[in-house]
Amino acid sequence: MKFLLRLIAILAMLIATAYAAETGYTLKATEVKDNPFLDANTVATLAEKTTVEIVTRQGAWMKVKTTDARQQGWIRMLSVRLGSPDQKPQSGGNLLSSLGIGSRPRPSTNSTVTTGVRGFSEEDLANAKPNAAEVEKMRGFAATPEEAAKMAASGKLAATQVAYFDENGKPLKEKK
Repeated sequence: MKFLLRLIAILAMLIATAYAAETGYTLKATEVKDNPFLDANTVATLAEKTTVEIVTRQGAWMKVKTTDARQQGWIRMLSVRLGSPDQKPQSGGNLLSSLGIGSRPRPSTNSTVTTGVRGFSEEDLANAKPNAAEVEKMRGFAATPEEAAKMAASGKLAATQVAYFDENGKPLKEKK
């Protein structure tokens, strides 16, 4: 009976450790925002290598709080590295991996994680096919020159001549 209770206690600790909040540290001095937007109000600035607890993620942003819970807000994901600033790379020698938990090999893949737009390969572009329904939808957004002029006038905009340039950056001559 005691053995079973010990086993349950050990398993409970392992599960709690596996589900513990993620921690990380700032890679450089980082502004903490009150919302996950670049133009949001800055509520604080964290110094380089400040340890933070990651509360949640939203797009390219992480809601974090400092370990002393004095600062909380949103920082950009690229400003944070998971783990501890003084941690050394491990070869899988921690308790969880020695028990076979969380130590499965990573699948081999050609994709990479990005926070922006994924690029297209030449093959993707060569095999691309138009979506007729979306083309028609886009045509619905088009404005006639008269509609555009009316909209510009209502916004008190003025026409401006813009020079066109060739691929070498030299101005093109006006066509008559």
